[in-house]
Amino acid sequence: MSNTKNLKGRVIKGGISLVFRQIVVAVLSLGRVLVTARILGPKNYGIATVSLGVFYFLTRLLRLGIHVYVIRQPDISNEEVVQIKALYTTLGATVCLLLWLAAPAIGWWTKQAEVTTAFRWLLPGLWMNMLSITSTSMLERELRFVQVGFIEALAQVVNYTLAIILVLSGWGYSSIIVGTVARFAILALLSYSFYPIPWTLRWHWKVVQPALQYGATYSVSDWVLSLKNLRVSLLVSRFASVEAAGIVGIAIRLVEQLSMLSLILRRMSISVMAKLRDDMKRTLRAISKGMAYQALLNGSLCAFFSVVSAWIIPTMFDERWLSSAKIFPFLAIGALAFAVFDLHSATLYAAGHNRDVIRFNFVYVGVLWLLSTLLVPRLGILGYGIAETGIFPLFYMLHDSLKRLCGVPNYRNAFWLSLTAIFPLFGGIFLPPVWGTVLFFLCYGLLFTLNQNVRNLPLELLKFRQPKSTSS
Repeated sequence: MSNTKNLKGRVIKGGISLVFRQIVVAVLSLGRVLVTARILGPKNYGIATVSLGVFYFLTRLLRLGIHVYVIRQPDISNEEVVQIKALYTTLGATVCLLLWLAAPAIGWWTKQAEVTTAFRWLLPGLWMNMLSITSTSMLERELRFVQVGFIEALAQVVNYTLAIILVLSGWGYSSIIVGTVARFAILALLSYSFYPIPWTLRWHWKVVQPALQYGATYSVSDWVLSLKNLRVSLLVSRFASVEAAGIVGIAIRLVEQLSMLSLILRRMSISVMAKLRDDMKRTLRAISKGMAYQALLNGSLCAFFSVVSAWIIPTMFDERWLSSAKIFPFLAIGALAFAVFDLHSATLYAAGHNRDVIRFNFVYVGVLWLLSTLLVPRLGILGYGIAETGIFPLFYMLHDSLKRLCGVPNYRNAFWLSLTAIFPLFGGIFLPPVWGTVLFFLCYGLLFTLNQNVRNLPLELLKFRQPKSTSS
């Protein structure tokens, strides 16, 4: 019992730290988006969006799933850790050189030569990200989320602050590129400082082979899932325009900022679920609560933004960006659905059922790409949004896999909270802000009045700020 309480206390303490720092980062991120988008306009912002889309896809791809091995492996030797870092170091340098040579193909596909230049300047950041993976994974393995939160928050603060200063100085879309590279430089330096790992360029296949084999299945799943957002860089820019990619990119950024708490839970879920994998009853309770919290926090924030977006987007940016308000509800409801089922995936990973998650991710991303390929050339960015809502039935695959593993969680609270969010989300498209706000409070007011279980959720979240009571 003491171990359970200690785990809960460490998770809550780390989670609160991550939440606090994520809020700070979110405020700065929003400021960066506001300043850069207003000054750059859709085209130049779109150039940065397209190049960053490819860049972040590669950052996920080149992790190779080894970070999950480092976090979850019951016994890992110091030699393995050193060899894994050596693999990342040499592989990263080689891949970045090859990508530098291949960069003109991206500019040709997107019909914007500037994308080639922007992408090439991002490549040092890609290599520095690979340098930081091993140290960061070891910190997460030890549940040192406070330090992880500090490292990532400071790196993002440098990123956003530098980008704002440079764009105000007339650097154009290069300001976003330079800020991003600076972020990963800080990440590499600080992660090494908190968890130093000896440097070497020599690695041996026999030592890293178990990590590569273990991470291979996860890597394929993660790579497939990361193809989701690559649609902006490869489909929207090609079949609509770079300007349209910028508008979609703004909508995605707004959804990400408003769904920041889901990113924290997703980050912690692999480590936490790995600790709970031997107690399926606790796992089901954690999933049931996690789904409800996701639907409450992310659904309500996105719904409220949607009803005022027709006023706030032109105010924050200008009239050129108003189209992002029309696509925002589609992206928000898609992100909400994925967040609600995210703990299903984390639990399946922790139990070693990687193939179930891979199968879902293949189908999920495949349908998204199919719908986007059919709809974007005909409907533009609206087609991109509609594609997000056409994949909801696919989440039954995760439900079925979890059911066979440990049973069925309680969906009731998550269902009612998600359903409540839908009305103001899409009402924001058709209603003026005043009536949209009335609709928002009416929907949530009725839900909290009629459903006592949902009414208790905010109180449960507030109790999480008292971890010391569990540490005796």
